[in-house]
Amino acid sequence: MNQNRLTASGLPTRWFAPSYGMGSLGPAIFILTPQILLLFFMTEILSIPPGAAGLGILIPKIWELVFDPLLGRWSDRLNTRWGRRRPIMAVGAIVFSIAFVMMFSPPNLSSWQSTLAWIVVFYTLTSTGYSLFTVPYATLLAEVTDNPHTRTRIAAWRSAILALGFLLAGAVAPLLVSSKGGGYDGYTYMSIIIALIAFAGMASAVIGTGGTPTKQSQLNVKSGSILAPFQNRAFSWLWIAFLIQMLSVALSTAMLPFYSKYWLGNDPETISKLFLGLTLLTVATTWCWTWLARRIGKHNGFVVATILYGAATASLWLAMYGPVGFWFAVILFGIANAGQQLFCFAIVPDIIAQQRQKTGVDDEGAFTGIWIWGEKIGLALGAGLAGLILQVAGFQQGSGSTVIEQQSPSALLAVALSVSILPGIICILSLPAIMLSKKRVIDISRNLNQYD
Repeated sequence: MNQNRLTASGLPTRWFAPSYGMGSLGPAIFILTPQILLLFFMTEILSIPPGAAGLGILIPKIWELVFDPLLGRWSDRLNTRWGRRRPIMAVGAIVFSIAFVMMFSPPNLSSWQSTLAWIVVFYTLTSTGYSLFTVPYATLLAEVTDNPHTRTRIAAWRSAILALGFLLAGAVAPLLVSSKGGGYDGYTYMSIIIALIAFAGMASAVIGTGGTPTKQSQLNVKSGSILAPFQNRAFSWLWIAFLIQMLSVALSTAMLPFYSKYWLGNDPETISKLFLGLTLLTVATTWCWTWLARRIGKHNGFVVATILYGAATASLWLAMYGPVGFWFAVILFGIANAGQQLFCFAIVPDIIAQQRQKTGVDDEGAFTGIWIWGEKIGLALGAGLAGLILQVAGFQQGSGSTVIEQQSPSALLAVALSVSILPGIICILSLPAIMLSKKRVIDISRNLNQYD
């Protein structure tokens, strides 16, 4: 890395951190908008049976099983005048934005099976575009600086703007849908506006991270396996924890529209209020988690954030009892979300840097490809589980904005449990994996110090 090109902060330009943070708008929109709206759109607007809809959300993961890890390896080997990462990020931004709109704009097809096939195809393309952008985007954080505290500050920018993306996806997107009557036209209108916002953020990251020092790949034949990052136990345990947490998040968010409709008064502003409060608190408390990371370490901070996030998810059960319960859950969510988002993406670059110090190999993209793969597997499993639960509980699909009075008690109870208690428990189950990751990081650090 050419030190003459770095600013006093240790970054290529003074605008690197905020420009990098802007790139998280796209990932936030991908993580949250389909998780909140897609299953509801498929079942309530397009009349696709919930079990089939959940299965359809899982199908794209078969392609990503191979694509995401290979993409990471490819980005490690790429060498252009614009760097290794940014050309792929640019292509991903374009593919993501177009496919996202098409996913929420299926034509009037002859059967729900044909409609399901349309959504599966464009959800796959949306997810592919997301990977093309996010894998190299996340990798930049691991290779732009060797200072772990600088990486935490950049991750804080990412976490804060990610919260803004969550606001757009969780609060603005449902309002855009309801502004056009809550039907098919509303979802198409929403997808266009949200896709344009996502593209603007992604393009800002592509342009604003120019000047990042380009490293030449040192990959050797032995590091060629796409699953090689799993040989790093600190990474593999953290990956498992992250996958479990994404499953928890996806299950809860997929159930939110059903919970709002059948338990919280069917007010289109309910979800928007939840994510507005969550976002404001996330932005306001991110610095607290950054401070805590310096005091107790990132893994310990992640443990605290995970416990709080599990409690916050479970507390959504209280929302059915009135505004006090609702806002209590929102406050917990906002504080916990700031820590969870920060530590998820601040620890991985440290592990990658540690791996590079140990092996002398630059394979950041391989690690990031596996990481994003785990994120998408967790999100898909959570959404698929939500569809399966609705199907088994006897939920009746295809009512649009009208509340079906004959929904069975078992279906309504399944919605309430699956938005709160069940995902809260799942989130807590990730704690042992976080602690095992911490143990492996400590062990490797000791070995490196002895070697030095």
